[in-house]
Amino acid sequence: MQFLRQIGLNFASSIAMAEERRTSFQTRLLLHKSGKSANDRLLFGRPISSYIRSEYAAEHVFNSGQMFGFARWRGDEYGTRTWRVCVALAGVSGEPLTRIPGIDPGAHLLLHAFGKARAKRALRAIDGLAERHVLHEIAPAYWRHVHLQISRNLPLEPYDPDIAQRIENARSLP
Repeated sequence: MQFLRQIGLNFASSIAMAEERRTSFQTRLLLHKSGKSANDRLLFGRPISSYIRSEYAAEHVFNSGQMFGFARWRGDEYGTRTWRVCVALAGVSGEPLTRIPGIDPGAHLLLHAFGKARAKRALRAIDGLAERHVLHEIAPAYWRHVHLQISRNLPLEPYDPDIAQRIENARSLP
């Protein structure tokens, strides 16, 4: 009888834990730094918690709906191998998410600049925006615009929060 009560308690607690995971969905970003072979960094965002996993790795945790940006650089004895700059939006459980290296379980990818020239251009755009705005409060639609303009090698339009709000309102209409 004692065993059955214990199984019932464990089953009930596992159901409660599953429900808690569904309501408090979290996205984890793992960043590495290893001498001249890896250099990842969080560009912006407000993680709810950060952990130093080792001398070479750190983990940042974001709640669903939080926006963050990071840069990932990989190199070897010949120089830069890959360089990417990403802006992502932490998703909600059950949504289709984009699988991105270092992000568990995935996120909505708003800006993805891959390659040295595009990554540098994305970093310049982020620096310019940081001078006038709070980066994690910029509308997701604008980050998609930045992605498209960088991928097409076109100039960026300045960010206007009023226009971004009107676009979001227009998208929410039936």
